[in-house]
Amino acid sequence: MREETLLTPQRIAAKTTFLDWDTQPSLFKHYPHFCYRIKLSDFPSLQWLKHTRCITDERSVGQKPYYRLNIPSAGNLHPIEIYVQLRNIAGALSGIYHLDILKGELVMITEIAGEGIEPFLGLEHRFNGALLMMSLVPFRSSWKYGLRAWRYLYLDLGHQIGILGASVEHFGLTLTKMSPREGLNTIMGIGDDEVIAAVYGIGESTSRSVKPLYKPLMRVQPTDYTEHNKKLQTSIRSVSIYTDLPVFTQYEDFLKLNTTRRSAREFDASLMRDEVIVELLNQPPPAGIEIVAIVLQAQSMHLGVYRSGECAVKGNFVSECVRLLLDQRFIAGANMVLLIYSENFCASSHIEAGVYAQNLYMACEHYNIGCSGIGAFYDEEGSDYSTNPLIYAVAVGGKR
Repeated sequence: MREETLLTPQRIAAKTTFLDWDTQPSLFKHYPHFCYRIKLSDFPSLQWLKHTRCITDERSVGQKPYYRLNIPSAGNLHPIEIYVQLRNIAGALSGIYHLDILKGELVMITEIAGEGIEPFLGLEHRFNGALLMMSLVPFRSSWKYGLRAWRYLYLDLGHQIGILGASVEHFGLTLTKMSPREGLNTIMGIGDDEVIAAVYGIGESTSRSVKPLYKPLMRVQPTDYTEHNKKLQTSIRSVSIYTDLPVFTQYEDFLKLNTTRRSAREFDASLMRDEVIVELLNQPPPAGIEIVAIVLQAQSMHLGVYRSGECAVKGNFVSECVRLLLDQRFIAGANMVLLIYSENFCASSHIEAGVYAQNLYMACEHYNIGCSGIGAFYDEEGSDYSTNPLIYAVAVGGKR
């Protein structure tokens, strides 16, 4: 998908499509009003789920509601849905639920007893706790970004997986890897316009036998309308469900950081100390991920290109970074731009880049520093700093 999703000055100049925000597809999936619901706030044992995906700010923009979540999303389009199977959670009926973040509720799709989705995840026995599934709704992103949405979908998913791991760890729990099998999408009632992309367990397997669900769950459309992009959908459906465990840094003030995180759109370089730049430079990336950091402004550090925490090329690269990131002028006020490369251009590398960027967001918020993930860049210019393909960029700087 790399060649098909490249951004070049020529492609951008040729793009003349007018974006009518009145035609934006609905952002959240809604199950029927008659479905049984429970408030997450009523269940202390499910607070990890409440803080995994939640709305942290709501306002009106152009007479339409505008929601900001605890994780960033390209274009603020929110192409992720979450489902959980709960079993033996105190006070909650065992069943398969959809997370309704607008209302902070779990909506029951079906009740379970001796059956469940365990056999579709490679489990032979009942799993006590939660089996969590994240799905992608491609049209929410492709409506604006076309085929390049492929990249943003997996970056968004990485951010979501990163915060899931941090939330579960904060509440003293552990993620468990699953082994998804064919048929999971079908049994969950998911059609062609949505796909399960990541699965985790939070709990423990038991010795009690379990039967597979005997029929698919009710099917509810994830958007109010859709337009099919065959190439995008075919590519996404060919990707294996992601189950690798995220690597992240835990902060004691996680709950505060999780609700105050924002993507910066302006910086004040005088408000970021060199010690924080060094701290961020030393954050280890996942295997297969390469970080090239470009320090643009600092108090006493050398300006230039950094590799493995050391300055490899001294110089002022402000104009080059602004140009690389589609001439977005606010980049010029940042202290540093971190370019995230990968040995392989694939869905997994984008997910892992998103996890790494989510760690940067949390670290920046911890240090009261501004942070902005940027998935739009001129791909060819990105090759000036590495032979690997550029996956993502993150600008950081003093918070105004």
